[in-house]
Amino acid sequence: MLNLAMIITAAGRSTRFPPNKLLNKLEKRTAIEHTINTFIDFDLDLYVILGYQSDLIQDVLEKNYGSKLIFEYNTQFHTGLSSSVITGIKAAGRTYDYWCFCPGDKPFIQQKTVRLLIQKLEQEKPLILAPRFQNKPGHPTFFSTELSPQFSAATGDVGGRQIIDAFRHETLFWDVADEGVSLDMDYYLEFENVR
Repeated sequence: MLNLAMIITAAGRSTRFPPNKLLNKLEKRTAIEHTINTFIDFDLDLYVILGYQSDLIQDVLEKNYGSKLIFEYNTQFHTGLSSSVITGIKAAGRTYDYWCFCPGDKPFIQQKTVRLLIQKLEQEKPLILAPRFQNKPGHPTFFSTELSPQFSAATGDVGGRQIIDAFRHETLFWDVADEGVSLDMDYYLEFENVR
């Protein structure tokens, strides 16, 4: 069985939808809680990378999940997503087979999709596994820890995208019937504002 670290990036400044889209309520839960719920029942370690409004997000999550989550603070969150990715992999270390990444604003991913992705990962063991809905790549994305040097060199606001581009021929894009892998809170809030 593979040893997996799920790294949830929740450090962004939410500039398009202030004060913080991760704390927006969807039904009775915040967006970040929905995202955490997607992964909480799987056999993996869950790291949450905090930055902007870290106290507010950590308070919300600790009430419901307590010691089930590992919190790390990204002091460079203002420089872009890659700083949260690097914070996550430094915290998790190389003892895992894969680092799995998902932004905190992905509350619509179905648990059954995650289950199928992990099964695919166990069977195929690709360098990178990325779900795709209607030809659009999404999350969670799984990277072999062999890619540690490439992550250490990542910069800007792109997360793992530049690594997928560099290793496209070694990336397994797996088509799923779950629009949630590519939908995020920006889309939802834009829709709500129009409505």
